[in-house]
Amino acid sequence: MFSLKKTKKSFVLGLMLSATLSAAALAEAIQTIQVTGNKRIETETVISNLPLKVGDSFDDLQLNQALKDLFATGYFTDVQIRRSGSSLIIEVIENSLINRISFEGNSKLKDEKLTEEVQLRPREVLSRTKIQAAQQRILEIYRRMGRFDATVEPKVIRLEENRVDLVFEINEGEVTYVRKINFIGNKHFTSSRLEEQLYTKRAKWYRLWASDDTFDPDRFTADQQNLQQYYFDMGYPDFRLVSAVAELSPDHKDFYLTFTVEEGEKYTYGKVNIVSHLKQVNAEDLKALIDIQSGEQFSRKQIERNVTLLNTNVGTYGYAFADIQPRIEKNREKKTVDLTFEVREGPRVYIERIDVVGNDRTRDEVIRRELNMLEGDAYNSTKVKSAEKNLKDLGYFKKSEVLVEPGTAPDKARLVVKVEEQPTGEMGVAAGFSTLDGILGNVKFTERNFMGTGRIVHASITIARRMQEFDVGITDPYFLGYNNLVAGIDLFRVRSTRLSSYVQASNGVSPHIGYNITEHLSQNLTYRLIDDRVSHIASTASPYIAQQAGKFLTSSFGQTLTYDRRDSRIDPTAGYALSLSNTYAGLGGNVNYLKNTIGGTWFYSPIEDVVLNVRGSIGGIEKAGKKSIRIVDSIQLGADTFRGFEYGGIGPRDKTTGDPLGGTRYWTGTVETLFPIGLPNEFGVKGALFTDFGTTWKPAVKGPQVVDNRSIRASVGFGLSWTSPFGPLKIDYAIPVKKQKFDETQRFLFGFSSRW
Repeated sequence: MFSLKKTKKSFVLGLMLSATLSAAALAEAIQTIQVTGNKRIETETVISNLPLKVGDSFDDLQLNQALKDLFATGYFTDVQIRRSGSSLIIEVIENSLINRISFEGNSKLKDEKLTEEVQLRPREVLSRTKIQAAQQRILEIYRRMGRFDATVEPKVIRLEENRVDLVFEINEGEVTYVRKINFIGNKHFTSSRLEEQLYTKRAKWYRLWASDDTFDPDRFTADQQNLQQYYFDMGYPDFRLVSAVAELSPDHKDFYLTFTVEEGEKYTYGKVNIVSHLKQVNAEDLKALIDIQSGEQFSRKQIERNVTLLNTNVGTYGYAFADIQPRIEKNREKKTVDLTFEVREGPRVYIERIDVVGNDRTRDEVIRRELNMLEGDAYNSTKVKSAEKNLKDLGYFKKSEVLVEPGTAPDKARLVVKVEEQPTGEMGVAAGFSTLDGILGNVKFTERNFMGTGRIVHASITIARRMQEFDVGITDPYFLGYNNLVAGIDLFRVRSTRLSSYVQASNGVSPHIGYNITEHLSQNLTYRLIDDRVSHIASTASPYIAQQAGKFLTSSFGQTLTYDRRDSRIDPTAGYALSLSNTYAGLGGNVNYLKNTIGGTWFYSPIEDVVLNVRGSIGGIEKAGKKSIRIVDSIQLGADTFRGFEYGGIGPRDKTTGDPLGGTRYWTGTVETLFPIGLPNEFGVKGALFTDFGTTWKPAVKGPQVVDNRSIRASVGFGLSWTSPFGPLKIDYAIPVKKQKFDETQRFLFGFSSRW
């Protein structure tokens, strides 16, 4: 009787027997390997890339692996592997050789730049993978230029002997600008204030030459880090960046950036302690070094600075591997942060090697000196972070990073410093007008990394109706190889007719050297040798001025001691700075005097975007020898040094001719408030209310025609300042409210320069 069950069992057994026989057949040993289709590549080369050799048995899995290995070589467009008895037959079609690489449609980038970036060369084997990689690399370059609408179409033109011409057809497209930057969730800081913390800027009609208003993914990532750092430094440790989204408009012309934030609450410091787990290090001794006080605003940057300070100090005890970790405990009810620095012995790791890559122009030693580390030193993560900041602050590189890689042993590490160069030279042409010097023109050149040495070279020529000036100089920020020694020299020539009764022409040389005594205290030493001539005395000039006509040689030495605790040297909003300057003339030459000045400035922001600045100075010039002080060396107040009065408009003067004679004593003060006037911050326009007060007295000359009064002078006024794309513009209108009848007033002060 027919049985379906038996039939199924017989069928399954047949399949198993067939599979077993096939596997046995495939497992036969390889007797020969034959390669066909290869023209340039030797047969031995093909066989050497196989996982199989003559005498090996093989199966389907091994054949698949052999196929993958041959494709992975990049030599072939197609590979077929088949078995013929005990022989293995390999049929290949070789990839073409590149004959020539060319680019069409590119105008913003030169062929040489694109050739360097695609990393393809003539006589190189071409593959589909390489073409796609080159295409993506070109697109990436254009996107970094803000051209997200760019397209790249590779074309392969086949030639004889399996050669090809590779042509990239490029449509560069239009620049894609950042049109809007939005912030969601910010309550304590305005969107305009947060936008100031970003490297990316919104496109505006007046930002004609800017490049930071296009979208750059790396810049966008840095912006997110800047926002986080800003909130941490302003006292918000709970801050969280919920999302950062960059949206491209459908027409690929605009980007819209949106940052969603959770600010959290503002915290101050509570208890500040140190716990030392090192036997020879006393916690109380270290605590005296910390500049964080209970009740101060929480700041991550301040904590990092103190970690660096403690690391340096602990190293003096012989602990090269100290690990200092700040432990933060938040009291959410009191909105305070208890801070504890824990000092422990860290893992022993030494720097085996430091490699610098990517610096085509900047010399290795210029980069290495910013690291503060050498081969053989103990590894210190704080120093690595500091090195990254130092490299960034140089301004020589588009990108810079310090990578830590394993060394040849567990206790060794290799540092790799990767940099990408950027232009460091600047040249500007300016024209403008000021009430002090009249119509003016200026040509200025600055190279901040001269010949890759890190030295700063500058040259400037200014021609105005009342002043002509030429200045050239060089500054070495690491003089004699010391990282705390800045030195340079300037050569200059000045011809001034700011005071109409005479002409003063000066030629001089001024070497200078400066260094930091502490983090906030610095000193600058300057020597000046000036050959000047007072001539072209007006017929109506004061006889006191006429008596001082002639040629003079001034040899002077001066120093300036500065203590700076401002939050920024460029745009301060908080803190203060104090300075003491002394200059002695008489080291040779025929001019003798001693000049002393003490000054100070203080900044405070009572509310956001409003800055109060109080500044003042007091000083004088003394006779240092038998010779009298010259009028041209005396103190002249007015114009930009005392608004509301002409240059030299305050102080002693000849009552007959009206010529200013200058004073040998002075003091001045200013109270000024800067505030926004309602325009967007990116316009760079601010308003100001101010009062200037002070006086100068005690002229160097005496006689019946001299009038002198040390009474206080004062003015009040308002002004506008605009950091325009064409240069700085400042307009002040000041009304003298306290003056002497012989003073010369000037209510309107205007200065403008334009660059193109």
